[in-house]
Amino acid sequence: MTTKTFSMIRRARQVVREEKHELPDKKSKIEVVVLGIDQGENTVNKIISEVCEDLGIKQISVNVEEAWVSDQDVERGTLTVSNYDGKDSKEKVITKSAVVFVRRGAIMTMSGQALTSTFESAGCFMINDLESMLLCDNKMTTAIQLMKHNVAIPSTSIVNSRKSIEDTHNRIGGKFPVIIKTLTGTQGIGVSKVDSMESLVSVCEALWKYDAAILLQEWLDIDFDVRTLVLNNRIIGSAKRITDKEEFRSNIHMGAETEPYSLTDVEKNVILAASRTTGGYMVGVDHCVIKGEPIILEVNGSPGIRSKFMSYDVTEWPQKPIGSKTDKEIFKIVLEYLQYIQHRTNRFSQECGFIESISVDGIPDLVRAKMDTGNGTDATMFHVDDYEIKKDKVHWKKNKKTFVSDLKGISKPERAFAKKIEERPIIELSITFNNRGYDNVLFGLTTEDSFSEMLVNRDLLIRFKVSVNPNKKFILSDWTSRDKMPSGTIDKKKNI
Repeated sequence: MTTKTFSMIRRARQVVREEKHELPDKKSKIEVVVLGIDQGENTVNKIISEVCEDLGIKQISVNVEEAWVSDQDVERGTLTVSNYDGKDSKEKVITKSAVVFVRRGAIMTMSGQALTSTFESAGCFMINDLESMLLCDNKMTTAIQLMKHNVAIPSTSIVNSRKSIEDTHNRIGGKFPVIIKTLTGTQGIGVSKVDSMESLVSVCEALWKYDAAILLQEWLDIDFDVRTLVLNNRIIGSAKRITDKEEFRSNIHMGAETEPYSLTDVEKNVILAASRTTGGYMVGVDHCVIKGEPIILEVNGSPGIRSKFMSYDVTEWPQKPIGSKTDKEIFKIVLEYLQYIQHRTNRFSQECGFIESISVDGIPDLVRAKMDTGNGTDATMFHVDDYEIKKDKVHWKKNKKTFVSDLKGISKPERAFAKKIEERPIIELSITFNNRGYDNVLFGLTTEDSFSEMLVNRDLLIRFKVSVNPNKKFILSDWTSRDKMPSGTIDKKKNI
């Protein structure tokens, strides 16, 4: 192991201080990173590059087949990407301002997934995160997720052997023609229409020779479908794709023509429901309309944007169309929207228990904390033995130790059925949770009887970047003496 490698590991094991918090409604500088490969992605890359140049935004395209992260400074919040263009170029990325567009090519190999995961774990804002990209890339997984949330889709089933073909065909309706799709693939590649059982068997067996995973889908006789771009649960554009009479696939790459399309309220609701099932921040939702009912055909985590769109107002609800836009104009809306910090909200993939332990600087014992997602108070509640306010100072006691802190304000949490509103002095403390340090954390002190030693409010949960599992305790921290480990039948002699 080299000295440099050991040094990086050693730094990673230390407690890292949280980066400085910024105001959520502030427009901030961003830099754009595109993760992908060269083949087949130049159209979108070109649009992104041109729009970034027009807006004065720094942008680099990273070829995941060539690039690697040569250095990561956790404390400064930077990643250094080497050979990102295959020409030995090197670029330093500031993670808190980086918006990373993940194209499908980035997740096609394990090394590409690893690079994507590196950017994600470093705190870059991902469009989209790896979990969403992998879900959208697998058509059967997407179909299962849509069905689970009662979103209408064509009858769909996986077929994995010669014996299962007839049964699978019957389960999707037993009629011809049917559609055969490989589980992964874009731009209409890997999609076939067959008109007989003989053709169905023949095509399946041919695909299996190349180890392709296959699904069958009912055939829908349509003249057009609609591609809708959804950004952060908002519709930003929709385009009608008219199918060539000689070509059943409506992808632009297959010759389909496009024109702006105005969505009905029913279509909007179904499209947004489909988008939400994937967890993606920006997705392309394809749908058609059968007998007045929107049917979702696909949700794409790396959508093409080469169309003329009907655009929608992202600032009002319900959303209304505001006129036709080109692909470049649509993407300009996307980047301008992302310059506001409150719009760059990664979902939190790390899970914590509803009870965790937190280390408070100066207090030797761990503090038992309840992660209170419904707590919108000004400061996290902290139960202490006693406190006294003296001018602009708070003298307080905890576990037989005495502390003096600056008075930052007074919290007045309202509780149902309480006879009076409690007033809690607010102080700032430094804490450690999940091996990360947090400074200037606001706490409201109380001596009132409470089931919890600490009630973590929503603001602090957001800083922790965790989602709360109500079924578990102590996922990210040590058990406290007050809590008992779950009982079990482990033989300690055999399991030391």
